[in-house]
Amino acid sequence: MTAVERFLDIPHATFHRHYADLIDTHFRPRIPQSATTPSPAPNARAEANLSRLRRENTDLRRTLALYEEAIRQLALENNALRGGGTVVPLPTRATPSPP
Repeated sequence: MTAVERFLDIPHATFHRHYADLIDTHFRPRIPQSATTPSPAPNARAEANLSRLRRENTDLRRTLALYEEAIRQLALENNALRGGGTVVPLPTRATPSPP
């Protein structure tokens, strides 16, 4: 069918719209029927891979949330500095660094 569309220089949608009866009577019966095989059950390796990907996705979401918060704080600090305000540095460590 694709070869006919190319030969006639007709887009697939147009060919299908105007020649649907020809497709049903001539082309569709010639399409070989694929053997229907049941899909294989997921194996342990695939399950382990899926589980790993889910954990990675969760970790990436947490990291993204941290980066969003850091960007928000930087934007507030930038706005305060441009507006002439004062920026109060917050401690980043649980224990203060030695002088």
